[in-house]
Amino acid sequence: MKQKEPPKPEHQAGVDMGIACVHMTPWRASGDFLRINGKRMNAMTSHGLVEENVHAIGQLVGLLDELPENLYRQCFGSRKQHVIGKHVRHIIDHYSSLLWVTASGDRLLDYENRDRDLALETDRRAGRNRLAEISQTLRRRFEAQCSNALLMRHNSDGQPKKVATSVDRELVFLASHTVHHMALIGMLAEQAGVEVSADFGVHPSTLRYLEKQASGLAESA
Repeated sequence: MKQKEPPKPEHQAGVDMGIACVHMTPWRASGDFLRINGKRMNAMTSHGLVEENVHAIGQLVGLLDELPENLYRQCFGSRKQHVIGKHVRHIIDHYSSLLWVTASGDRLLDYENRDRDLALETDRRAGRNRLAEISQTLRRRFEAQCSNALLMRHNSDGQPKKVATSVDRELVFLASHTVHHMALIGMLAEQAGVEVSADFGVHPSTLRYLEKQASGLAESA
């Protein structure tokens, strides 16, 4: 899918509107660590970040495989503005933005300038297949890759700015963003009588917390 290309930057990368952007020095994704406030912390590998996203996408694909076609397009809520297909398209758009910008070295990441393909909102199979393609592309492109610095265009109060970020940071964001929308999708599906697994749309950090809680209760029993 070809995404709309944002306007070409008028300034040299790293400098915008007279404000220097911080260039992030890439660190190797495996076998490395970060030191924060003097404390050594293990850095999560790109592989782990990719797998968090792939796992969430896989759950969503599984639900779409079982979801009746009419429910994908059904409008929920008193104002009829909540639609499972819209959430799926929104998730796809964000992954497509990262994949588009990392396909070339001279592009700005821009989540606001999304493709918004309406066919992905109405065709369950199209949305499902696009998600499966994204999952495969994430693994091919990022699993063996070091953390790469990126520049992102962010529109704040109508004033576009360039913000320093990285592939790994955006993978963290996308995993959280996807799970958030999956929680809403799961709620809508359950309202329509579809059975949804207990861990669908639950953030990995929440699952880890619940596991620790359950483990603590078992040890104290």
